[in-house]
Amino acid sequence: MIVQQAPKNALLIDTRAPQLYATGHLSGALNLDLSPISPRLHTPADLAAFEESLANLNGQIGATPDRPVVVYDQGLTGAAGRTAYLLALSGLEVHLWPSGWETQATSTEPVQPTPSQPWAKLNRDILLTLEEAARYPNLVDVRRPEEFAAGHIPGARSLPLDQLSQPGVLSRLELKPGDEVGVYCRSGTRSAVAFWILQSEGIKAKNYLGSMLDWQGSGQEVEK
Repeated sequence: MIVQQAPKNALLIDTRAPQLYATGHLSGALNLDLSPISPRLHTPADLAAFEESLANLNGQIGATPDRPVVVYDQGLTGAAGRTAYLLALSGLEVHLWPSGWETQATSTEPVQPTPSQPWAKLNRDILLTLEEAARYPNLVDVRRPEEFAAGHIPGARSLPLDQLSQPGVLSRLELKPGDEVGVYCRSGTRSAVAFWILQSEGIKAKNYLGSMLDWQGSGQEVEK
C-alpha cells in the first residue's frame, strides 16, 4: 500500500544512497536497498530456499510479522519498489511512502538493526514464476515500447511504466478493482514499482520477479 504517513511503531527502511541517508533520515530508519537481490525461482526447491533466505534477512533487520514495515525514498524509485516488494513477498505487512516524509528526516546518526528470530512466509499471491507467467491470461509488459517491440513474452500487452499512473489506464487495460494482472519488465524492478501502483488502485497484481532476464536466460521463445 502507498501511504502518506507511517503507521505507529513501523520498522522504517530508507532505500536512498548512503550519502543521502547520511544527510538526514527518519528517526530509527535503517538504510537498506534490496534491489540487487535476484533469485532464480523455477522449482519448489528454489522457492523454499528463497523463503529461507528471506527469513534470515528479516531476522537480521528485526522485521517481524506483527510489525508493519514502511519503505521510503524520494518518489516511487526502483530501489524502493523492489525492496518493498521483496519484503512483502516474505509475508510482512509493507507500505511505501514516496513523499511527505522529507521534513521529518532530521536524524543523521546511522541506525543499526535490532535482530529478531528469522521469519518468513512466502506470499505466493503476489508472485509469478516463469512457468506461471508463460500461461498467465493477463500479462502486462511495463518496459519501454522499443523494448517490447524487440521481443516480449508471447501474449503480453504493452503498458510502459511511465504511463501507468495516467488517467484512464485501467479502463484501457479493461481492468477494475478486484481484477488480477501479472506484470514484468527486464529485471523485475520496474514491474515491482508497477505492482505497487496497481495495488493502490485495488488491482490484484502479481510480479514476474525474474522478468525478461529470466525468460530469455532460460531459452524461452519471444514474440515480436
